[in-house]
Amino acid sequence: MGFSDRPGYRKKDKPTAALNARRGGLVHGTKVATKGGWTPVEELRTGDLVRTANNGFQRINRIATDCITVAANETKPENLPVRVPSHAAYNGRPIWLMPEQGVALDNSKLGHDPNVRTISQPVVSARFLSGMFRITSDTPASYFDISTLFFDEDEVIVIEGGFRAYCPSGRFGSRSIRTAAAYEVVGEDAAASLIHLTARRRDLSVLAESQGSLPAPIFDHPIVPSRPVRGTRRPGRPGRPMMMI
Repeated sequence: MGFSDRPGYRKKDKPTAALNARRGGLVHGTKVATKGGWTPVEELRTGDLVRTANNGFQRINRIATDCITVAANETKPENLPVRVPSHAAYNGRPIWLMPEQGVALDNSKLGHDPNVRTISQPVVSARFLSGMFRITSDTPASYFDISTLFFDEDEVIVIEGGFRAYCPSGRFGSRSIRTAAAYEVVGEDAAASLIHLTARRRDLSVLAESQGSLPAPIFDHPIVPSRPVRGTRRPGRPGRPMMMI
């Protein structure tokens, strides 16, 4: 499948410049829904069209690629990537999420809870997902690569497993200039409350959408049977025989 459970770092035995894992981004091997179908994030290029959750297909403005290192004795969840095992969401193989990668929740599936502030599309750090739906904190390798996608404005894109990954126009946590989008990166307490409510409801659709399991390209227009114009017949359909007067 092009994505192993614990991929080795293939470029160097020990990179000279590697960053701490406590950040966002998409681990190489993760597939992203694009105009041409599911594409590994490392194969994306600036200008490619990516499917967003609310704004159709948007072009990638910039891509940043970094090497990540995880210490062998690291145990803190905030410093470890998140492992989503096979079929924990809409994924047929294990996938990885960076601990500070934003994941947008579908608040409409949570219902009303007086203890949780109503936010249209709350964004939580992926590390808060650890412990629910068999999702755990772990690491794919000592060294691995990630890519961070940037768009002209804040976007939420669809990635493998059906997760809605938040991609800010700047670095994680920056404010968007778009006023129509209702994304909000929530704080620690609000994120914990939202995840607790999600776990209590046991509704996977809050975290992911079933379209994340589709292997085929995703089109930007609905595919529906076309109806003939009133008074015309479909091509090839025989008409009634003409009556003799």
